[in-house]
Order: sequence, then structure tokens, then C-alpha cells
Amino acid sequence: ADAAIASDGDGFKDGASPVSMFYSLKVNDDAKPEWKQHFATYTSEAKASKGHINVSHSYNEATKEVVCLDVLAGKDAMSNHIGNCFPAYARMLGAGVVMNEIVAVCDPAEAEWWATSLGAWQAERLVVTAADNCL
Repeated sequence: ADAAIASDGDGFKDGASPVSMFYSLKVNDDAKPEWKQHFATYTSEAKASKGHINVSHSYNEATKEVVCLDVLAGKDAMSNHIGNCFPAYARMLGAGVVMNEIVAVCDPAEAEWWATSLGAWQAERLVVTAADNCL
């Protein structure tokens, strides 16, 4: 995490291309009420992280799901995300929230890196696909 937080500084580089991610988390029926504060902190930390182009997070009460759409400038932005957001994410898990899925579209040359990095979030479903792979 120290290296990730350090990349918020002068050594930051954009990636080969922006990475678009959709991810959702399920709020268990027995989740502790403080999960919402941890989610708010997680979102705030994401928005403040260098390299985040767009951060759109929402809670859907009807489905008990946290729905997130993020666009990051590249691998350094993800390192910032991990360093800045992981503590609140861990508290969300401890309060009864589970990572459902992560779907990411990235530069083909970086797909393996993104699959490894996003695998750390322990989603039940993980899809990393290369941008423009259907052309």
C-alpha cells in the first residue's frame, strides 16, 4: 500500500489507455449499519485518488447492491485506488458487504496486469477484456 499511496505524487503516469470498470457489491441482510459510512469513505477516497477520470457509485435499496462505474487513467491510478480505498473496502467487507463482480475493459497489452490486480478484490465474478478486441 505504501508504494500505491506514493504514486499519488510526482511519479504518476497515465496508462496506455483509460480503463473502464463496472463492479457491484451485495449488502447482506445481516450487514451492520456502519457499512454505509465505510462505503461513503470508500467513494470519497476514490474520487480523491489521482488518475480517477470518473467515479460514479450508488446504492440500490431494492436490490441491496452497491453499483459502481469507474474510469481510471491506467495502472498507476489503480495503484492509487488500492492504496487509498482498500482500508474502507476491508471495513465494508467486515460489516457484511460482499464483492459480487468486476468487469473491466482495458488495453490489450495490460489485460494480464489488470486481471491480477482486480483479482485481489475477491469478486465472485471477474471479467477483464481487451478494448477493441472485436475489431
